[in-house]
Amino acid sequence: MELSKQSSRKLIIAGTATAVIALGLAAYFAGSTPAESQVTVKVPVSASTSASKAASAGKTAPAATPQRPADFKDPTPPSEPKPIRSKEQGAAALMALPELQAWSALIEKNSGGKAHGGLLEYDPMQRKLNGKSYWQFSYVENSAESALRWESFLVSSSDDEILVEDASSDEVISLARWRREKHPAKRTAIDN
Repeated sequence: MELSKQSSRKLIIAGTATAVIALGLAAYFAGSTPAESQVTVKVPVSASTSASKAASAGKTAPAATPQRPADFKDPTPPSEPKPIRSKEQGAAALMALPELQAWSALIEKNSGGKAHGGLLEYDPMQRKLNGKSYWQFSYVENSAESALRWESFLVSSSDDEILVEDASSDEVISLARWRREKHPAKRTAIDN
């Protein structure tokens, strides 16, 4: 008789351990971590009693189906960083660059006030690059006849990064590299 009680206890422990492992694997494969979703397994007293009776009779008890707690929420998928600067703030940061300020003054001076430097958003959709989103602007010389592009920029919405689209190589380069290689402070016209 003592042997069948030990066997029943082992079956109950093994069944509970299997259920806990199965729930843990389900949570793992669902993309959640133990900190994100805590599952409590409650084994009703009647289930353990019926399991021990069934085990002593040589029958297997029906498996208990674990229930999700009512307050359990599926983990939210990871998303890109929240924007910390709006399109308007990005445009203001871009226009604050010393190169663009100098270009604006130069355009005003050379045209006698008939042309102005400004930004043109060339695509209202943000561009995704290396997991980040960027506002897309071109700096243009704007006159009554036309708007002539001087340079195109990508302004990050999640941090203070500004990138330059190099038209000659079709690559996106950092602001520091642009300054080092293209010497924008020396630029005096559209074709430079």
